[in-house]
Amino acid sequence: MTQFLWGAAYYPEHGELATLDLDAERMRAAGMNTVRLAEFAWDLMEPEEGRFDFALFDEAIARLGAKGIRTILCTPTAAPPRWLTLKHPEVLRVDSRGVTLRHGSRQQASTASDLYREYSRKITRAMAEHFRDNPHVIGWQTDNEFNCHFSEDYSVGAEQAWVVFLREKFRGDIGALNRAWGTAFWAQTYVRLEDVPLPARGLPTHLNPAHHLDYSRFIAWTVARFQHDQVEILRATQPRWWITHNGLFRLIDYRGPFGRDLDVLGYDVYPMFTWDPRQRGANQAWSLDAVRAWTGNFIIPEHQSGPGGQTDYLHDNPEPGELRRMYYTSIAHGADSILLFRWRSARFGAEEYWTGILDHDNVPRRRYVEVAQVGGELARVGPAVLGTHVAIDVAVAASDFDNTYAHEALHFGLPGSDQVAAEWHGHLWRAGYRVGAVHPGDSLAGVKLYVIPHFTLVDPTWLPRLEAWVRAGGTLVLGARSGTKDGDNNVVTDLLPGALRPLVGATVVEYGRQNAEEQRPLELEIGGRRVVSSDWYEQLEPAAGTETWLRWATRHQAGSPAATLRPLGQGRVIYVGTYLNGAVAQALVPELVKLAGLEPALRDLPAGVEVTRREGAGRVLWFVINHNETPVNVRVPAGRDLVADRDVAGALDLPARGVAVIQAGLAR
Repeated sequence: MTQFLWGAAYYPEHGELATLDLDAERMRAAGMNTVRLAEFAWDLMEPEEGRFDFALFDEAIARLGAKGIRTILCTPTAAPPRWLTLKHPEVLRVDSRGVTLRHGSRQQASTASDLYREYSRKITRAMAEHFRDNPHVIGWQTDNEFNCHFSEDYSVGAEQAWVVFLREKFRGDIGALNRAWGTAFWAQTYVRLEDVPLPARGLPTHLNPAHHLDYSRFIAWTVARFQHDQVEILRATQPRWWITHNGLFRLIDYRGPFGRDLDVLGYDVYPMFTWDPRQRGANQAWSLDAVRAWTGNFIIPEHQSGPGGQTDYLHDNPEPGELRRMYYTSIAHGADSILLFRWRSARFGAEEYWTGILDHDNVPRRRYVEVAQVGGELARVGPAVLGTHVAIDVAVAASDFDNTYAHEALHFGLPGSDQVAAEWHGHLWRAGYRVGAVHPGDSLAGVKLYVIPHFTLVDPTWLPRLEAWVRAGGTLVLGARSGTKDGDNNVVTDLLPGALRPLVGATVVEYGRQNAEEQRPLELEIGGRRVVSSDWYEQLEPAAGTETWLRWATRHQAGSPAATLRPLGQGRVIYVGTYLNGAVAQALVPELVKLAGLEPALRDLPAGVEVTRREGAGRVLWFVINHNETPVNVRVPAGRDLVADRDVAGALDLPARGVAVIQAGLAR
């Protein structure tokens, strides 16, 4: 980004042309420079098939542009017009029980449907050609929140696309599919690709895990293909436009072709979905770091600006300072632009109580005042942020599509890897360490401690880089069940932990599910005390040169290895034969922090204060955020607080939910 975008979603189709000039003046007074338009306006832009009318948006874009407000346009394919679904009901999605979705909401159309893809290309091309030379249009968002409400698809279009997907994946070889899926089990052998059904859980019973994982990949493939149609048209029409999408939702592989098609990934941030205000800071930090693990720095096309609500819920109204705290948390964790949702609360429709910056009566109140305060501060903070990245020294593995959906296919009631990673991230975040999330296929430069909780699928291409990082001094921690599956979600026949065994330097000789841990508590010794494990246990056999790091202390496992440590170069590989959650996580964090030589981001941090560092382009920025509802005093590095526009050194008083962004070495 060449400028930090700060703005809001705006809806001239909801009658806002009448207030547009006043709205634009208020936006500029709040430091805003950008709006997002038209994500649900297909019915107005193409009121009948083949007849396009962009006059409403031409006027809105021109009048906003005259006030210095630029526009991000959206392809409106998340909500097709009624004439389309009447004429072609076959484009509607179908659920696993054969029920066809209906018009009257959104996301009812199938991204797998070739016919719906054709209509999507038509409206995208018409919009692109019409706005090609508009100087106020700077970028595009594809669709809106793919798979937000409904992700699976059993429509006729999906059935047809499924055959295409299988033909591509298995190169037309039905024998390759049968071998990959182990279809000899339960008489599943197929003779033709056209005979392979879309899998549906519970109809009648358990699914083939390999079949289920490839169905998950298929849904991601259909969405990526649908988006690619639009991206191709937009790029060919006007190369200066940049393109994003707003996510993140189920069954989309953001590291795959979907993410690679975008200039920057967008993420919609709604911290108030965490009902407990004490947990909002930690949960928001985790979700943002997990997003960054997909594609790097991101933008936010929708950020909470007030309480949101639909049929069965209504968020808390953010208290004074809470919105501002949320915005700076997002920037601290990698956001390079923020648009708020929304400018003004809707007066009608399913989101009439999804509150905007302004209430229904259009009177600016404390939310607007707080947003305007941030806008003024971003005049200083925004330019300093661009070109920097989040600097971390401890990370958890996250954001791997195959592991998420391989686990979902056959989970045994165990927590998913991302769920355990979130728990570890929370422990480290609350303790004041510079923690983030990193995918195992990415660089670990600067990271001292890396935890891969429970990736059952291990890509062999990850291993040379992981080993090199360990040899250079890294501490790698792997949790139970790692490396137990192959890329088709079948159990490996190798000694466990499969492809990881040479790196780990140990073998799993026994394992089991812990279903009655209260009645049969299995304890291990960590840091001189006994800790009860949960969910899963493994008995390990270290190879020569590998140490027993922890031992089981009770029941038939008493005295046997529970965790191993293999010295490797200047680093070490630790394998823990249980799930890295609950009491085990709490006990392991201080031991591993000590072993890896980690230091907190800043010393003597009060509880509830977060410190995050962004660096790059010759700058170092310290974000100091008070998540408490009471004031705190924090020892900080010397520099210029860009938020308050003042020099700071030594100590800083932060009010409840207060923030500071200190550019080191900038003191005047």
